[in-house]
Amino acid sequence: MERTEHGEERHEDIERPTSEAEKDKATTSEIYFDIESSLDVFVGDKGRTHIFTGKGLHHTSFRTAKRNRIERQKTGKWEHIERADLPENLK
Repeated sequence: MERTEHGEERHEDIERPTSEAEKDKATTSEIYFDIESSLDVFVGDKGRTHIFTGKGLHHTSFRTAKRNRIERQKTGKWEHIERADLPENLK
C-alpha cells in the first residue's frame, strides 16, 4: 500500500492501527469525507480510523470513539458518504 510521508511515519509507530488500513478500507461501510482536509475516512472494527487521500494514498491511522465520530458529523467536520460516492481508486 502506498502512503504519504506522514503515513510512513505513522506506520512506524506500533501504537497506530496502520496494518489494518487496507482491509478496513475495503470492508467498512462507515465512510466519511473530511470537509476541512478533503480526505476520505474509513472506520473499521474497534474504532480503527484510517485517512486516505483522494489519490488513494494512506495518510494516517488512529482510533476514534463512536461519540467522537458523531460529534464530527454534527459539527460539519465529517460528512457520511456511501462507497459508491468514493473516487474509483478508493472503492
